[in-house]
Amino acid sequence: MSYGPGTASLRNLEGGCDDIRKVVLRAYEISEVDFSVIETRRSEETQRQNIANKVSWTMDSDHLYEDPDGTGVLAVDLYPWVDGATSHDPDDYSLLAKAMFRAAGESGVQIKWGGFWLGKRFDGPHFAKRRGT
Repeated sequence: MSYGPGTASLRNLEGGCDDIRKVVLRAYEISEVDFSVIETRRSEETQRQNIANKVSWTMDSDHLYEDPDGTGVLAVDLYPWVDGATSHDPDDYSLLAKAMFRAAGESGVQIKWGGFWLGKRFDGPHFAKRRGT
């Protein structure tokens, strides 16, 4: 099934680096679940607030880390949409991850997913281009 980004998602994707934007846009074309782009670039102040709110745990966030090519930050947060609403079902995040990893492979971009992090809580929305690649 093919989906397409809405106006808000396109605007929210603007702060991401070229590679992450390319992967997300391709994922829209191949994903089995619709999704929205929530955030790319994040200010240090917002990151500190996220840590205080316990929705993040580090100032070494990919949302603050600029790609060496200078086109934007490495990270993007995505939410699956099911039946007209945001889904927090891990199965829906897995479908989204499947599309993101396939799109990344096709694009030659190495990514990581917060759903695979060990020793930390599940961060299904978080995808990022691997640093140094």
